Order: sequence, then structure tokens, then C-alpha cells
Amino acid sequence: MQDLSRRKRHPGVFSRDGLPIVGTFLIWGTGSGAQTLARPLFAYAITDSVFLVTVLISTLALSRMISGPLTGYLADHWGRKPMAVTGAAVRGIASGLVFFTDSFPAFFALEFIGAIGVSMWQTTSQVIVADMSTPENRGRAVATRNTTLRLGQIIGPLLGGAVAGLFSLQAVFFINAVSKFIVMIVTWRMVKETKPELEAENAKSASTSRGAVPQVEPSVSMWSIMASRSFAALALTTIAVTMMNQGVFMTLFPIASKEVGGLDPAQIGTLVAIASTITLLFSLPNGVLVDRWGRKRSLVPGLVLAGGAAALLALVVDFHTALQAAVVFGLAQAMTQGANQTYAMDLAPEDRRGAFLGMWSSFQSFGAFIGPLSVGIIVEVYGFSAAFYSVAVVMVLAGLAMGMFGPETKAQPGSS
Repeated sequence: MQDLSRRKRHPGVFSRDGLPIVGTFLIWGTGSGAQTLARPLFAYAITDSVFLVTVLISTLALSRMISGPLTGYLADHWGRKPMAVTGAAVRGIASGLVFFTDSFPAFFALEFIGAIGVSMWQTTSQVIVADMSTPENRGRAVATRNTTLRLGQIIGPLLGGAVAGLFSLQAVFFINAVSKFIVMIVTWRMVKETKPELEAENAKSASTSRGAVPQVEPSVSMWSIMASRSFAALALTTIAVTMMNQGVFMTLFPIASKEVGGLDPAQIGTLVAIASTITLLFSLPNGVLVDRWGRKRSLVPGLVLAGGAAALLALVVDFHTALQAAVVFGLAQAMTQGANQTYAMDLAPEDRRGAFLGMWSSFQSFGAFIGPLSVGIIVEVYGFSAAFYSVAVVMVLAGLAMGMFGPETKAQPGSS
């Protein structure tokens, strides 16, 4: 009865109330897609060091690792909207100021601050999607979020590459700043609060006014869930997925394509957009698969396919070989990203969803931290190919671990 009443009161991702938040995903993805292209190239241009670029990306992940759990905790106590609005504002201000700097220390400081804003918004947006979905449609809800983000990330690199070619790499950061300020305004004016405690308090007030004594159902301990085999499998998979997605493809791929493949920023932006298009096309069908057949049936094969994409990255020598790696990576990302997020939302306790997903996001950030740092060291010592082959092994091992130790969390027929 509790779940049914909640569905009646809650705005859904696929309802009219869900349209504004879906729109913010598109806008955020456009700005972030442009900056994802510009960040490593700008850092490399002012340092001429692959290792310093990977140190920068790893440090940004470290800031998100710290701020993610705190954001989730505050989202449970203060609400989702305040954290989302603040995160967008912080990211927008930091990105805008990059336009006025050309030194690595200043760029490093601004990106570190901006990463805190990114963590605040990303963590909160995932909590909102979990609030607005049920186990029966969560795979499709997550796929909708990722698809709209990905659509923006198709537009972003193309726009960023064009702006970088016409003006400068610094000008790309201004595009991201504008997008974040738009997200801030839309969220504040149009997105409804989804914090579950608000509904619980309303129900308690209504029961008290009728003279009834409200009944509080016991909740499963969050720490007992985090100590479970399910969470251990989720943590390992999350680290691997993030290592590949953000730490390798989005960080080293642009540099490897430039240094080894001889590609220019416009070509690299086109390849990133192609990978995003592949992910876009397969995300929604994969969301249906995740809801109908289970989370692991997408996640495990996707991890193995991501290993194949990493191996192809090691073979990049020109545009055509880079294109092959981008296509395989795009498909692997569609299979792993949404299924991994859905798995995490399934495990989250409803009354402490923000805190749980905030803690889970720290493993995402750890993957983004350890990924570029470790492969950056390997690149410096052994070269790009050795780094990409190492990641390929990690992805396959993560797939085996999830397949063997991760229980299925899909809602069973007839469950309530």
C-alpha cells in the first residue's frame, strides 16, 4: 500500500512534471560535452605533459569523491532542488572564469571547484530519477536521463570543436558556463521537489489531524546493504565503468588521437560525437531490456565489450582505427552505464536514497580518479598501447566479478 500511494503522489519521469528535469539533462549534456573535449586539450596545450593532464583529471575526481556523499546526505535533509541549483551555479561560475586564464595553476583551481558543482548536480539528478521511478520502469527512466544527456553530448563536442577552431579552446568553457546557468534557472523555477520526507510529513500531518497515530515501517539499515555482496559487486563494476568512460575514453582518447593518430580537434570532436550517437541510439532499447530481462544481462556483456573497446584504442593510428574504437565504446557505454545506475538505485533504501547514492557516487569518482592517474603513469613509462590493454583486462575481470557475485535486482513479477 505504501508503494501504491507513493506512485499516486510522486511526479513521474514520463509525466508532464518530469519534462523540465529531462530538459535540464539535455542542456547540461551540451555544455559538458563541449568542455569534455576542451579540458584535456587545453590542459595539454598549457603544460605539454600527458601526466599533468591525467593528474588534473584524477584530482577532479578526488574532489567529487569527497563532495558526492555530502551532497547525498544534504539532499535527504534539505531537499533535492537546493543541491541541484547550487551545483549548477558553482559549475557555471568556475567554467566562465576559465575563459580569462591561461595558466595551469589557475585552471587547476577553477576545475577543482567546478568539479564540486558537477558532483552536486550529478548526484542529486540521479536521486531525483530514483525518486521519480519504480523498479518496474527504472531502467527506462535511467535510459531517458542518459539519452537526453547523450544527445547534448553529441551537440557539445561538435559545437566545442567548431568554436575551438574559430576562436580558441578557452571559448569552449564559456559555452559550458551558459548551459549551467540555464540549468540553474530551469531547476529553480520549473522542477518540483521530490524529497520523500516531504510526503511522509504530509501524510503524518493528515493522520494526526484525523486523530490517528501514524505507523512508521522499519527501514533496512543502509550500512547492512553496503556491506552486502550486492554492493561489493556494484562497487567493483562502478569503478571499472567509470575508469573506462571518464578516465580513459574522455581523457586519454583525445590526446592519443592527436599524438598517435595525428587528428585535429574537429576530427576528435566528431569521433566523440559519433560515440555519443551510438550510445544515444542504444540507450533506450537497452533500458527496455534492463527492465524486462534484468540488469546483469546488459551489464556483464557490456563490460566485456568495453574491454574490447579499450583494446581497439591501443590500435589507433589514424581516423579509421579511431572510428572503430569510438563505435564499440559507444555501444559498450549504452549497455553498462544505464544498467549500472539502475542497479545502484535498486539497492538504495527509499528513506535514505540521497545518502546511499551519494556514497555510491564516491565509487564513481574513485574510478575516475584511479583511471586517468594509473593509465597516465603507464603511458609515461610504457606508452599508450600498454595503458589501453591494461584497462581492457580490468574491464573483463569486472564483468566476470559481476557475473559470478552480483545478484539480480530486477523487480520480480507480482512484487509490490
